[in-house]
Amino acid sequence: MNNIKICITGDVDTGEKENIQCLKAYFNVLDKYNVKATFPVTARAVEDYPERIEYIVKRGHEIAGHGDVHKEFYGPVFKQVDRLKKMIKIINDILGVEVKGFRAPWYKHNKNTYIALSKVGLQYDSSQKRFEIAIKGIPYIEKRYTDLKYHNLIKPALIKIAQLYNFVLKRKRIPYHVADGVLEIPVLGISDYFLIESLKGPRYTPENSIKIGEIWLENLKCLERSGGGVLTLQAHPGRMSPDYVVALDYFIKNALKSGATFETLSSIAFEFSNQQKGDV
Repeated sequence: MNNIKICITGDVDTGEKENIQCLKAYFNVLDKYNVKATFPVTARAVEDYPERIEYIVKRGHEIAGHGDVHKEFYGPVFKQVDRLKKMIKIINDILGVEVKGFRAPWYKHNKNTYIALSKVGLQYDSSQKRFEIAIKGIPYIEKRYTDLKYHNLIKPALIKIAQLYNFVLKRKRIPYHVADGVLEIPVLGISDYFLIESLKGPRYTPENSIKIGEIWLENLKCLERSGGGVLTLQAHPGRMSPDYVVALDYFIKNALKSGATFETLSSIAFEFSNQQKGDV
């Protein structure tokens, strides 16, 4: 398999949880496999914990925007533009980093968000969810999916449900335009939050970390069978590290064995944007 690209992402909402020890353990796993990740951060986190966000940059990873504060992106275009401009300026002034992309807090945004992103010159968004296997929203299955005795029997049906979800909401396997100059790179809807903390999710303990990696790998295999594309994982450093980094290690190791490659969101956006220009 050589048609799968993966991006590891991890939102930094406030910066309170992401101390240097937490980040170091997380990045040590990524360094083990020479993987670079993308971290959407809020301007507030940069202001309140500049040394922690600077550490992300020093370790060679991408900083994306996650809003001025950790608050959903709704409202008219001009208000969203103001918030994005503030976010960009603060991140650039403190870190000297040019932000190229964005993810809305809690993925909550509207169509005006894409217009606003275009107006401020951001190149990609990663706020839309895509599923390769349907787990969320299905009672009983949500909390017990991989532990069900009938796991392999029901999986084809769950894959079909996910495909229907993606078709109806137009969530494609490869990046696609949502506004002038803005590509959407969907994020896998089965996040670390759902698997670890959500009351509706399985709430895996650190001792069962491998199961998280196994679920992500199942989604990777589904994407491969669909013809390839981009798989973007949401794995918050403040939640995954240090207790759950085994899941990340397991996933990366096996994804590489399958032939997948790891890139940052900005490099994926750049590559697909150039490809589409060449097809014109």
